[in-house]
Amino acid sequence: MDNGASSYRRFLEGDEKALNEIVEMYGDNLMFFINGFVNNITLAEDIMEDTFMELIVHKHLFRGESSFKTYLFKIGRNKALNALKKNKVLVCFDKDIEDEARLEDLIIKNDKAKHIREAMKKINGVYAQVIHLLYFESMSYEEIGKVLKKNNKQVKNLAYRARNSLKEVLEKEGFSYEE
Repeated sequence: MDNGASSYRRFLEGDEKALNEIVEMYGDNLMFFINGFVNNITLAEDIMEDTFMELIVHKHLFRGESSFKTYLFKIGRNKALNALKKNKVLVCFDKDIEDEARLEDLIIKNDKAKHIREAMKKINGVYAQVIHLLYFESMSYEEIGKVLKKNNKQVKNLAYRARNSLKEVLEKEGFSYEE
């Protein structure tokens, strides 16, 4: 699986439909990932759009050193962190329930996954990001390291701690944890 690289190559060659494929393939998951940083659905959507604009404006910056998906999520992460710095926003809560529900319905299709997402909101933010990238985006430790700017050992340690933290939250809420 090329994680969107072939669509991106087609886009670089002038196929505008290929960009639509990339947005359709990654838009919702990227927005949910960015929302983990900014805790504001509207801002996350704006940052997601900025991320795709970055792909359009700086077309040839993708060198293939990582998967296209890793590259895209790294751009999204950097844009989210820049937005937080620029706006000096540490935590911002978006109370627009309809948008939150719509986003979750698009990404999470079953009750178990929804419960895990709720439990993830109660753990350390970096842990939640690692869990999201590892299990919901199926990224390798190496890819996660590139997105989060961590080495492989750090990512493995974070993943271990994240799983334990999530396990504790789930057990407190009466759910059994499956390895």
